[in-house]
Amino acid sequence: MSVRTAEIVGAGFAGLTAAAALARRGWSVRVHESASELRAFGAGIFLWENGLRVLAEIGALDRVLEGSYEAPSWDDRTADGELMAAIPMPLPGGGRMVTMTRHHLHTALVECAEAAGATILTGRHAAGADPEGRLWFSDGAVTADVVIGADGIKSAVRDSLGLPARLERFDVGVYRVLVDRKLAPDHSMWRHYVNFWDTVKKRRILYVPCAGDSLYLLLGAKADDTEALRVPFDRSTWQASYPLLADAIGGIADNPRFDYYERVTLTSWRAGRVFIVGDAAHAMPPTLGQGAGTAMGNAFHLAVCLDSFRDVETAGRAWERDARPDTDTTQQVSVNRLEELFPEQGARLPEHWKDDEVGISRRVPRTVHQ
Repeated sequence: MSVRTAEIVGAGFAGLTAAAALARRGWSVRVHESASELRAFGAGIFLWENGLRVLAEIGALDRVLEGSYEAPSWDDRTADGELMAAIPMPLPGGGRMVTMTRHHLHTALVECAEAAGATILTGRHAAGADPEGRLWFSDGAVTADVVIGADGIKSAVRDSLGLPARLERFDVGVYRVLVDRKLAPDHSMWRHYVNFWDTVKKRRILYVPCAGDSLYLLLGAKADDTEALRVPFDRSTWQASYPLLADAIGGIADNPRFDYYERVTLTSWRAGRVFIVGDAAHAMPPTLGQGAGTAMGNAFHLAVCLDSFRDVETAGRAWERDARPDTDTTQQVSVNRLEELFPEQGARLPEHWKDDEVGISRRVPRTVHQ
């Protein structure tokens, strides 16, 4: 029996997970990354139990946990540090939620994919694909048993197939940065994950310790708050809202990463021998911290379905049938949470994990060992 082949576009979390899972099953796998070097965009990241279970399946969990952080609680505080609510961790039933830098997770997945036998090529700009399994570049085309488009929200692979896609941008802008945790005050609360709320200005800072001295900050505001979202970044505006975090805010670079929250929905995640995974198929606001975990779960599930069924069409049907309902739910809950991002002054915040949050964290693919 001949070795089956996969060409994957995009060396992000979804693409690398698919590469590792297929290569570990004996496939010949190549990953094509458009950037000239392998690196993760962004700052910090959350992984819930569902994402950690996928890492265990591809042999990357221990490596990732070595450089991750798990806080004792999730706190909500006012801009000046007054405690509003605290939710203990881990989740009910022992479910984990850990944090790390995106670089750490990405490096672990690169190492895992390469150790499994996948080849990762940089500087490879894919122009598109067709349902017969041909992938085009400026210098020619390659053909494989399957092509996987994991090339992000602006996916060239997805768009070349003409798959009906809906892209939405929400009216929330965020800066995502890493600073030195030593810039935070010396207080026990700084061991926790903390949402700091400026309920007057409608601004939010999410404070997220990672391993070592890395501190992930997410600074969010409504799109019409031009003062807070000014370019270049205006430290003084945020320091005025959050004097308690003035030193940490002062450590932010002049041009931090800036994004609007977005959602991508497709009527189908596949066309013939081509499959779309990750943000290219189901980007969601990071209000639940489930974007990476969902992408990795669906990529792993796709790999198992492709390996289990020789017929690509049968594999694709099984994959969408199993993965789509949970993904659609996760995406919609993430969008619904946008309404809770900027609470009113004096609002009561939850002191326990919501049932849908706990349920989503347990939704590992059926192909993952229970």
